[in-house]
Amino acid sequence: MDIQLNTLLVAMMFITILSMGIGNILMSLADIFNHATTSRRSRSHIGWIVLLLLVHFNLFWQTKAILDVENWKFAGFLLTMAGPVLLFLATSILLTSPPEDEKENLTSFFVGLGRRFFLLFAILQAWIIVIGVTLTGSIFVTDITNAAFLVLALALASSANDRFHNVGIILAWALGVASLFIRWLA
Repeated sequence: MDIQLNTLLVAMMFITILSMGIGNILMSLADIFNHATTSRRSRSHIGWIVLLLLVHFNLFWQTKAILDVENWKFAGFLLTMAGPVLLFLATSILLTSPPEDEKENLTSFFVGLGRRFFLLFAILQAWIIVIGVTLTGSIFVTDITNAAFLVLALALASSANDRFHNVGIILAWALGVASLFIRWLA
């Protein structure tokens, strides 16, 4: 397989942006698990952080689809980079530490972050579907889980109900595991 320089540059940029998000998540999780920070997070919040780490790894795995593209145009490059940038921005929002006055009510803090995070996460799911069709020219079975993630993220963005957000993380994990299982079988 002969990889062109443009393809290698696109793949390197894709990986670099994803690596920044992965590093931020790992540092945040290390602080949470080591109790190195006074910042606490709700279980739902931590569940989304860990799930985002898996989303990063899943997107990282898609680098091989980038390597299959032979002729890159600038518009294709921008479209391809939009996903890691969206994921990085969503991750940055989710990793925001609660201010001192919010530490008593972590659930309401997370719900407050939710609108921006879930809207970006929904746009990311739409991007995943579009980029899959753009790069490979076909729709995959995993796109069904991405469409379900999109609907779930939009529903969570429009709700401030704590109970619904707790159910939402369970549904998100079920979709994530289903997506990984489908990918593993393929």
